[in-house]
Amino acid sequence: MRTIMVALCASALLSGCFGGGGGGRGDKVPGDPCTETQECIPGSICFNEFCIGEGNLRVSLSFFDDTDLDLHLITPNGSEIYFANSMADGATLDVDQCVSSCGAGGHVENIVFEVAPPTGNYETFVINYDGRAAATFDIEIAGDGIDTNFQGSVGAVSGQESEHLFFDI
Repeated sequence: MRTIMVALCASALLSGCFGGGGGGRGDKVPGDPCTETQECIPGSICFNEFCIGEGNLRVSLSFFDDTDLDLHLITPNGSEIYFANSMADGATLDVDQCVSSCGAGGHVENIVFEVAPPTGNYETFVINYDGRAAATFDIEIAGDGIDTNFQGSVGAVSGQESEHLFFDI
C-alpha cells in the first residue's frame, strides 16, 4: 500500500490554522442538494452540489459512480470515523450517500470537526463497500488556510480499500 504524507498545520494552537463559522445563509442542511454555498445553513458549504458541514476541519469525499464508497478517517487518538462509528474525537460523519443504488451523478461523504481537532497524525482512505462499480474519487481536506486534494480509485470489488493518505495537524 502506497502512502502520501501531507503536513497541514504545525499546531492546532496556531492563530488562523483553523476556522469555520463561514458558510451559507440558507436553510438547506448537510446532505441536501445545492448549487451554491448561500443555500446551505450557516456553518455549511456547497460541495459537489450538496451541503456539507464546514467546521474547523473537514475531510470530504466526492465521486460520480453508482457504488457505495465509504470515507474513513483515523484520528491521532486511534478512533476510526466512518458509517458504523459516525462520531469520535469531536468529529462527525454528517453526510453519507449512496448506501443503496444512487445512480450516476455527484455524490459526497463528509467528516467535519466542529471544534479544534486533536493534534497529531491522521489517516484517511476510501472503501468500496458493495463493489457495485469501480470508482474514481477525490478527497479534499480543508480548514482555514488549509486546502489539500487527493485523487484515487477503487475497483469493482466489495471491500476494496484505496491508498491511504496521511496528514498531520
